[in-house]
Amino acid sequence: MGRIIFPCIITALVAVMFLLSCKKGFVETTSVKNDMAEAAKVLNGKVLSGSVRSETNENEIALNYNNGNKYIFMEKIQDTEPISINSTYLAELITSKYGVVLKDLSNNKIFLLTNNDSKSIKMFEANKSIFARDFQNVVVFGITVVNAEKV
Repeated sequence: MGRIIFPCIITALVAVMFLLSCKKGFVETTSVKNDMAEAAKVLNGKVLSGSVRSETNENEIALNYNNGNKYIFMEKIQDTEPISINSTYLAELITSKYGVVLKDLSNNKIFLLTNNDSKSIKMFEANKSIFARDFQNVVVFGITVVNAEKV
C-alpha cells in the first residue's frame, strides 16, 4: 500500500509545481500587454486582438480588423508626416471617440491616431507616457468605425 501512495504523492507534487510555474509565466506575459489595457482605460475604449490589414495614401487611412469584423476609416490632415502601417496578423487595437491606438505585436510598433480636437489631443497626450517604446502619433479627423461582425 505504501509503495502505491508514495509515488502518487510525488506525482501530485510535481504536477502542482508545474501548474504553478505555468501560471507565473502567464502573469508575466499579461503584464507585458498591460500598456494597451491602461491606454484603453484612459481612452474609455476596449482592446481587441487579431489581424489588421491597412491601406494608406496621402489623404486617408483604412484599417480592416479581423477580415472584415470591423472597418476603420480616417482622413489625414494635410501636410502631416507620412504614416506607414503594415498589415499584420498579430495586432491589438483600441477604438474610442478620441481616436485609435494600433499596436503591431510582431514588431512592437505603436500608432496613435488622434482625433483633431483639443479633448482628444489631451487624452492622447496622457497616453504617450504609458508607452515607453517608440510610437508614431498622427492627428486625423473623420474617424468612422463600421462594425460588420459576421454571425
